[in-house]
Amino acid sequence: MGLLDRISTESQKVSFSRRPRKGRKVDEGRGQKLLDAIEEKSVPGGVILVMESEITRGGRQIGPALMFLIFGSVFCAIPIVMIIGSALGGALFIVPCVMIICIPFLWFGSRFVIAGCSNLFNPEPVEGVCTMHWFDKNHRFLAVIEHTTDPKTGQEFYPELLLGIYLKSTDEVAILYDPPSDGAVFYGDRRVCLWDPKSQEESFVILNLEWFEYGEEKMARKRARHFSLKLGLKFTLEINASGEKNWDVIKSNAS
Repeated sequence: MGLLDRISTESQKVSFSRRPRKGRKVDEGRGQKLLDAIEEKSVPGGVILVMESEITRGGRQIGPALMFLIFGSVFCAIPIVMIIGSALGGALFIVPCVMIICIPFLWFGSRFVIAGCSNLFNPEPVEGVCTMHWFDKNHRFLAVIEHTTDPKTGQEFYPELLLGIYLKSTDEVAILYDPPSDGAVFYGDRRVCLWDPKSQEESFVILNLEWFEYGEEKMARKRARHFSLKLGLKFTLEINASGEKNWDVIKSNAS
C-alpha cells in the first residue's frame, strides 16, 4: 500500500494500536482462534457482532494525487530555488551549506511527488473492505476483523485480525468532540471511543469505534449507548478533545 493509500485509509477514521498496553492482558492467540472459528465453523456461543462497517480502498484518486504532486513539487522547488539563487548571487561558498539544509525539503517533497505519481499511473487495486467488531462476552475480549473482497470478481480473501484486546473493569465508552475552527477551516467532529481512565499510557483512548460530524450529537450519543450496552461498559463521559495533544488537560478533566 502506497503513502497516499495509507493516508486515504487513515482518513476513513479507523485507528487503533497493535502494541500491548501497560496493565492490560495481552492477546496470545485468542483473536486468531476466534477469527478461524467464525470463518471456518460458526460464531461461538457468547460471541456477538458489535459493529460492522464497509469502505472501498485503493484505486486511482485523482484529487488527492494532484494535491500530493503540487505539495511535493513546492517542497522540491524550494531548495532548488535557494541553490540557484545562491549560485547566481555569487555566494558559491554557501551552496554546500544550502544543499545540506535543503536535504529534508527534497526528501519530504519527493515522497509526496512519488506517492502522487504512483497513484495516478500505478494505483493500488480497488478493494471492498468490511470491518467487523466481535465481542466475546465470556472472556471480555474484543476482536476487530477485516474482510477484503475484489469488487470486480467477487473473490473473498481470508480475513485478517486487526486487533485483539481484553477489556478491563475500568474501561468506559466515551465521546470526544472537537469543535469547528474559526473560518470553517476545520468543521469539527465527534468520535465514540473505547476509553480507559486508569490507563498508564500517555493517551486514555484505546480504540476509536465510530466517527461523526460535529453536528451529529444525538447520533453520536445513540451509538455510544449502543456500544455501552453491547460491551457492558458505562457511558458517562463527553469531553472536548481540541487540546488532545495535551493529554494532561483531558486527564484532569476526566478525573
